[in-house]
Amino acid sequence: MNPNPPPPHGEPVGSDEAVPGADAEAGGEEARRVLEAARAGLGADFEVIRALGRGKVAVVLLARDRALGVLVAIKVLRPGKAADETACRRFEREAKAAASLADHPHTVAVTRFGRLPDGTPFVVMQYVKGRNMQERLEAEGRLPAQETVQVLAGVAEALAMAHQKGIVHRDVRPENILWDEERALARLTDFGLAAVVDASGAELTRLTRTGQLLGDPRYLSPEQLRDGDVTELTDMYLFGVLGYELLTGGGPYDARSPTDWIMAHMNREPRHLQDARPDVPHEVAELLRRCLSKEPRHRPSARDAARVLRGGDGLGGDAASGSSSDPLDVEGLIKRRVPQIVLLTLGVGITLLGLADALENLLPPQTMLLTVVFVVASVVASGVISWFHGEKGRQEAPAIEYVLLSLIALGWLVVSVMVVV
Repeated sequence: MNPNPPPPHGEPVGSDEAVPGADAEAGGEEARRVLEAARAGLGADFEVIRALGRGKVAVVLLARDRALGVLVAIKVLRPGKAADETACRRFEREAKAAASLADHPHTVAVTRFGRLPDGTPFVVMQYVKGRNMQERLEAEGRLPAQETVQVLAGVAEALAMAHQKGIVHRDVRPENILWDEERALARLTDFGLAAVVDASGAELTRLTRTGQLLGDPRYLSPEQLRDGDVTELTDMYLFGVLGYELLTGGGPYDARSPTDWIMAHMNREPRHLQDARPDVPHEVAELLRRCLSKEPRHRPSARDAARVLRGGDGLGGDAASGSSSDPLDVEGLIKRRVPQIVLLTLGVGITLLGLADALENLLPPQTMLLTVVFVVASVVASGVISWFHGEKGRQEAPAIEYVLLSLIALGWLVVSVMVVV
């Protein structure tokens, strides 16, 4: 956990960004009460040293594990939030989400979740020595391109693991990226807004009211603003915003007020990154541009983003085309349900061929060949349709789909006429 968290700005709703100087002396009576309660309730296992910071939801304490002798960070829900069932559930969900990723090098490990004697929830996590990315931006300005690629690659790998486990972070921004000075790597933290989704993409846990914006308007995707489905591709939009901030010191849009940011996310195209940073490789700039696509299905996955950022000394990959280095992206095909839909169509086609064979003596002699042509065209068409519409959610048909389907229909018609004639 970060020892010097930055002050919140933009007043994000539901965020838990800690403010500096929130120890017992400078943080007020509440921090002192939490510190004393933690010492009383956890003193047998931890030497609670001081408060590191406090935010809207929790107070973060620095402590030492008595058995292991290592420093840890203890996050305790603020007294005013302990009676809020939604806040408690969200706090517990954050702990479970982070704990499921404890073995990943680019996350902050959670080692324990529990409640103090008075019922206040707490979580014990790995102590990370270093600043978060927002602090670094404020102190240093925009970051070097090579270092930014390293940071983004680590975050993308952490997101890929989270998405594999069905966890959508929903709050990817500089404050939630810690720079581990001892290990020289980035760590994704603060899963307080995380959503858990099932394999179909449906959100299993919704702790917000419909129409409630949960987060800073600077870090909300178009689908969040529309109160649409939250998927792993929502994280990739925020990942694009993060990349622009680290590389330019500002966001991808020229916006100042919350309303400006909302309109920009919904309607504007991001600025050309290489105009501000000519030293940023084209493939990285193109990757971040694709992350900011208004339509989620046009964004790359976290796994593909990590591959692009790690390739060629961290600056290679095939971001411009959106394809991975693999000749065949099997995971992408399965995600779009291409094999499933094509095999189903093929199964129906084989049944139709069997029926045509059984009735061969009752049908015209060209029937079997016409059926074969129809089945082949249907299987090819099903592959095209599943590629563009196989994923869950509203899908708009692009022009290329109409062209491909038209060509398939034309080919089927021409061959069928040739068979008949």
